[in-house]
Order: sequence, then structure tokens, then C-alpha cells
Amino acid sequence: MAAIKDYRHEMRLAGCWGACYEVSCFIEHRYGFRRFDGVYQLSDGTPVFKHSWNVTPDGGIIDGTADQFFHGEDVATHGAGDPRAVRYREKFTRAHNPARVDWLAAHTYIGMPDEEFWSTRYSERRLGPGWWLLDNSDYLAWLNDNADRYWLFARKREEYQTLGYDCAV
Repeated sequence: MAAIKDYRHEMRLAGCWGACYEVSCFIEHRYGFRRFDGVYQLSDGTPVFKHSWNVTPDGGIIDGTADQFFHGEDVATHGAGDPRAVRYREKFTRAHNPARVDWLAAHTYIGMPDEEFWSTRYSERRLGPGWWLLDNSDYLAWLNDNADRYWLFARKREEYQTLGYDCAV
């Protein structure tokens, strides 16, 4: 865990926002757990982030950057069959969704491609800081703390402020 956290810190210093791709590549190369790219979703099926994570040979999940989701985890490890593992999924598109692909049938789907979801929300200014949380104060504290350490986090905070969002905790 310490090596994963150290690498995550190094990647964020280098300018990677969440650093999920970089950290999952590190985990794959160092520990041999295959990297997957897709979407991290809320329990209702809402896509939250384009994301990368690792899968163990028995089907468990290792998420080296779970801290950014604010579900009480730093580096997440979910064993095979853990209900939290269903939040990690391949991206849905019009042709690749639970209505058309049998192996995805058990996954919740909100009925629109992820890109369309994000584009619509951004254009409506509905994706403010920590938009996926009922109370975004922990996210704002995390953002502000990281903005003092990582230049890309500072830029994100400035972007939120330019859009008129209050980033004070």
C-alpha cells in the first residue's frame, strides 16, 4: 500500500489529476494485476469518472486512487463478489450497454452513453465540485489541501471558481 500511495503522490506532483491511469499501470507492471479502463459509477448507475483500476486473478478490484471518490477509502481493495466491485465497469455506449450485452445485464444503466451524460451535465453547469456527493465538504477540503501541493489541483479549483462555484470549506 505504501508503494502505491507513494507513486500516486509522485504522479500527482507530475501533474496527473487523479492519476488513476498512471497508478494502475504501476500496479500492473510492479505486481502483475491487469489494468482495466472504464467508468466508476454511483450505486444508481450514474457514471462518475472515467477511471482505471486493476483486477486480481480471482476477480477482485484494486483501486490505487479511490481516495478521489470519497467513499471512505484511500487505496480500495474489493474481493471477488464484493458488492462495491460493481461500481467499476466498462464504459457503456449505445451499442455496448446492458440492454444489448448479456454479461452487462445485471449492471444498472441510466440509459445514455457516458460521454453524452457528462457533456449534458457540463453544459448545464451541473457538475460542480464534488457533484456526486450529498455533502461535498470533504471533497472541498481534499481539493483545497491538494491544491496547495499539486499544481493541477490548483488549476481545477481555479476552474471551479471561474465558473462561479464556491470552493471554501
